[in-house]
Amino acid sequence: MDTLEFNISQMKAPLRYTLLISLITPRPIAFISTLSDKGIPNAAPFSFFNLMGNDPPIVAIGIGKDVTRKNDLKDSGYNIQKTKEFVINIVNESILEQMNMTSIDFPPEVDEFEIAGLTKLPSIKVKPPRIAESPANLECRLASTVEIGNTRVVLGEIIYLHIKKEFLDHENQTVLTDLISPVGRMHKNSVYTRTTNLFNLPRISFKEWKEQEKSSKNI
Repeated sequence: MDTLEFNISQMKAPLRYTLLISLITPRPIAFISTLSDKGIPNAAPFSFFNLMGNDPPIVAIGIGKDVTRKNDLKDSGYNIQKTKEFVINIVNESILEQMNMTSIDFPPEVDEFEIAGLTKLPSIKVKPPRIAESPANLECRLASTVEIGNTRVVLGEIIYLHIKKEFLDHENQTVLTDLISPVGRMHKNSVYTRTTNLFNLPRISFKEWKEQEKSSKNI
């Protein structure tokens, strides 16, 4: 089988970016709301994002640098650095258009909530507002920031969670993810994916695997 080889460390950044975002998919979207040190709300989406652990619950978000902004940081990154707080709002199809509106490169003094027609709700543990239209909101505090070259990863600890009633099975305390229908990013900046085509693939234990192996050899 023919395979193409790429020395990633020596490739130009744009080509490397195109290749990697096309392979590492789908990516969940962190719709981040922050407050500037002057109290101006900001909302922006980031798809270099995922849950990294549970004890404590840690999220990681890649928030790229921007040489045209304060301290070479995008507004979300700068606000988190200054205030140490942010909210991750889960994205589904119902707010996809509004999320896309906030990805415009607005100046720091612009309130993206107002531009996109998003409703602010007060958070419980942090100062940045959460997005009322989002199915769930994760209030976070900055845990650490890792910088390697031009890559900047923000690690946040989830300290409070909001979920709309219709998306929670109250008896089992489980999230009805299929009803939320979260949206993910795919291989191009304008391409997204729905998460409605689900299937089950149970994980088996080592003991079960050994039993299956034994059964197959006895056939």
